[in-house]
Amino acid sequence: MLKPSKMCKVRLIAAREYYNELLSGLQDLGAVQVEVTSEPAQKFLSGGEGFDYKEVSDLAQRFRGLESQLEPQPSNEKFTFRDFAQLRKMAGSVMIDDRVAEIRREQERISAEIHDKQQKLSLVEMLSGFGKDISILNSSSIKSFVASGRDAWQLASSAASELQDAVVVNLGKCCIISIRREQEKKFGALAEKKNVALEVVPEMHGTAAGIIPELEKQIGRLSEDRMGIDGEIHVISEKWYPAVSAIREQLDIEMEKFEITGRIGVGKSVIVVEGWVTEGKVAAVEELAGKRTKNSFMLERIRTDELPPTNLDNPAAAKLFEFFIRFYSLPRSDEIDPTLMFALIFPIFFGLMVGDFGYGLIMLLGSIWLIRRLKNPPRRSRIPKKISSFVTMIVSPNGLNILARAIIPGSIISMVLGIAFNEYFGFQLPYKALFNVEAGLPTLLLVAGYIGVFMVEFGFALGFINKMAHRDRKHAIAKIGWMLAALGIVIFGLNVLHKAPLGPSSISSVASYAMIAIGIGSVLYGEGSQSLMEIPSIVSHILSYVRLIGILLTSVILAGIIDTIFINNVGHSLPLVILGVAILVFGQIFNIVIAIFESGIQGARLIYVEFFSKFFDGNGVPFRPFKSSRSRTVSSLQLEAAK
Repeated sequence: MLKPSKMCKVRLIAAREYYNELLSGLQDLGAVQVEVTSEPAQKFLSGGEGFDYKEVSDLAQRFRGLESQLEPQPSNEKFTFRDFAQLRKMAGSVMIDDRVAEIRREQERISAEIHDKQQKLSLVEMLSGFGKDISILNSSSIKSFVASGRDAWQLASSAASELQDAVVVNLGKCCIISIRREQEKKFGALAEKKNVALEVVPEMHGTAAGIIPELEKQIGRLSEDRMGIDGEIHVISEKWYPAVSAIREQLDIEMEKFEITGRIGVGKSVIVVEGWVTEGKVAAVEELAGKRTKNSFMLERIRTDELPPTNLDNPAAAKLFEFFIRFYSLPRSDEIDPTLMFALIFPIFFGLMVGDFGYGLIMLLGSIWLIRRLKNPPRRSRIPKKISSFVTMIVSPNGLNILARAIIPGSIISMVLGIAFNEYFGFQLPYKALFNVEAGLPTLLLVAGYIGVFMVEFGFALGFINKMAHRDRKHAIAKIGWMLAALGIVIFGLNVLHKAPLGPSSISSVASYAMIAIGIGSVLYGEGSQSLMEIPSIVSHILSYVRLIGILLTSVILAGIIDTIFINNVGHSLPLVILGVAILVFGQIFNIVIAIFESGIQGARLIYVEFFSKFFDGNGVPFRPFKSSRSRTVSSLQLEAAK
């Protein structure tokens, strides 16, 4: 759990006749990160003919386009493709491309016509107050416009005074402005200057009262045509979408095989696949190779000094927090994986900084609501679109889901501490708190300091373990030196605070001097003189944990101020009571938002900066096994298991 999965590099040699079966099995197993075949193996390969993927590529492109034109249909049916010949045959049986394309073109044409006629209808409705034939508004020499908006009449007035023979007709909410065609450019400049929206009067015959019913009938007929053609595409989609989607998925899987063909060594009679595998999957790879090649294979481990890729291996409860580790930096495969430590420490820090039962409860319920909403999004959201778009622009839905789940344990700890502190939205219930935040501030600050000492010392201890695992004894000794120096500085600082003797008569003072001296000496030996510049940062890192209490205290005081304002307004006039309630509600919401952001950011920062910096190098390369993603098709492994 505290180390990434142990990896090994293997070489699989098999008869070429089993190429497709073996590659499909490895893809479905998803256990091997295929690497480029090494030079020693290439020497034994005769460079057999390559694999032509044009047919697969053309089919994949065809079915991606076809799938995008059909309506997605829910289906639990899964399709089986035992080989490419069966896939090709099923793809050839799908003969709906031309009809689907024709329907989509017809839909676009009808939609464009409906849109055009709806625009005309909207414009003619604006002209309903014009009782004459609309055709008189346009001729070879005259062109008319409808102007609407706040400044429409200013434009009409300017046109009447600046343009020769311009005519303005008042229709109440809008006006008709008729001008000579040769003055259209000048009129457009006037409209742009006045920032007035213009609509060209369409060339139509008849009065508005006669045109409107006809346009409505035309729109109705077009809508009926659209419904009929929509129904046809729906029927086709119901029948064919599951098969088309499954064929597309299998073709994508086939394309993934071709993408790694360049890494695989291919000879006239053998193939060579090299790659990284987790130790726990080597036996599964060997078993699969035996089945797919009728035991015509050889699997060997490759000795190498290469650093393996990183595959994090954590319990299900801690896997959620891998997101935060990857966000910071993926650990290398040969160092400690801090995911489990982050999963344990972050909720404690978060809950301590919030420290209020009411706030914790709101965060818990809000997180559960957000998780359910993301899992089952409503058709219509009451949240303003601008707000939701802004949030999803910053954080993806998956990121929101992870953040919500990460807050849940911290909010529960906040509720427990809120009971201990007797803090309920800043109010106190009629019982004696186990520990009062404001009255016990000195003790809380001392506790935060001890937390800082533990975290820094623990970080250096992990750094020592890492360096010893890498057989880097000099830097391992330096980590011990930092531990001694930090502890010596802490003891000396406590002696100063408690006004203890600092001379030889004090055993603790002498011990602190010895620790500092031995620690600095060890650091000089392991990391050199430049490393001594880090001594002030060690002190600041320990003191930095005081912010745990600082943020808690800020939240408690702000909640208290909000509650006091509310209470002071309760016994006054109704307007003041309403004002007090508004301040209470919005003030508490504001404090909760601040608590979430401050506690989340500062909690993660204390781990990233003050803790990880003592042992964590990062910059690991992620393990990316060759595997297929299936939802519509059955894998070859599932077929074998069903036999």
